[in-house]
Amino acid sequence: MDGIATAGSLTAHPWTLAFAAVSILASGMMRGFSGFGAALFGMPALSMVFPPALAAPIMTGLQVLSSLQTVRTDKDHILGKQAIVLSVVSSLAALVGAKLLFAANPATSRLIMGVIVLGTVMFLASGWRYRQQPDLAFTLAIGACSGLGNGFAAMGGPPLIAYFLSGPFSARNSRATMTVIFGVQSLVSMLTLAALGTVSMSTLLYIAATYPLLAVGIVLGQRLFLKHGDSHYRRVCVLILTGLAMVLIVRSAWALLG
Repeated sequence: MDGIATAGSLTAHPWTLAFAAVSILASGMMRGFSGFGAALFGMPALSMVFPPALAAPIMTGLQVLSSLQTVRTDKDHILGKQAIVLSVVSSLAALVGAKLLFAANPATSRLIMGVIVLGTVMFLASGWRYRQQPDLAFTLAIGACSGLGNGFAAMGGPPLIAYFLSGPFSARNSRATMTVIFGVQSLVSMLTLAALGTVSMSTLLYIAATYPLLAVGIVLGQRLFLKHGDSHYRRVCVLILTGLAMVLIVRSAWALLG
């Protein structure tokens, strides 16, 4: 593995801690605004300095706490049918994805993340949308893809983002429903990672110590959404994904070719 090998060694790297702290704060802002930004920004950012197998349980634990933080304000806007189906299917698929995490090279994992995110950007940028409610088969397929991504890299967002932002759903409904789904996914993934022996006491302490940063970011992001979400939601989501894809692909290509 490249990067830092164990959560306990984090205290020996102050610049790494500073980078992680800023990343988590920014992740919270994206999560508060879009409903999905925490893992999509936090996991790639943390995996630039930590092995993905270490960054995944940290980011997953933070996502569980973030979902609990916003459930009260989101509950009235959740699409029940989509939330239940996608949560169940993606949670089952996440069990498979978690096992794949430990079979991949860290640089390869980052490259896969980058390609998936870039593909999502290209799809959203095309402007294609479907006007009718998606059928069950399509919803099940999206849930499976999301679960695999969440278990493999704590990044189940791209399939769900494409599903909601290209469908007949409002920004408020999309954001609230994705929040619930990611919360369920994260809880299942966290339990799976713990069962696999990758969640140490040091990891839990790191999650507890950094959650206040994520919480503050979420509050700031929520305020931005209330002010600008209806008119700029889709555009901001595409910009976020584009930046993440570029960083991941360049970083992984440098490691693989170096």
